[in-house]
Amino acid sequence: MAEFTFTVVAALPVLFLWMTLVSLLVRPFGVRLPLSPFNFAERKTAFRALTFSEYLIIGGILYFGCGMFVVTTLSRYLEWKYFHGSLDSLTTGGLLRGFVSYPLIGGLLFGLISWNGRSSTT
Repeated sequence: MAEFTFTVVAALPVLFLWMTLVSLLVRPFGVRLPLSPFNFAERKTAFRALTFSEYLIIGGILYFGCGMFVVTTLSRYLEWKYFHGSLDSLTTGGLLRGFVSYPLIGGLLFGLISWNGRSSTT
């Protein structure tokens, strides 16, 4: 239980930092996402204004897929470093598998599913 709590507490700030970083990355392309990770209403409105391809790339791949990759990699590193976990997922092959599965496959699927499930009303 302590191991899980430690990794979650360590991963949450990284997740919030990732959300802010994505907001900064997409600004040169004309997408105005809120910089604060806690401004959910403004983020929801900004995501509704995106086209399908923008939503797939920003919401699916960058927000969800890359965010999951960053957080799970950090979690696995902390598990290995402090709780004597397995090193298999931190090898080059494991990181490559994680990069293909989370951002590319998982992010695309998340973007497709959440695009179809979103409502046009606020």
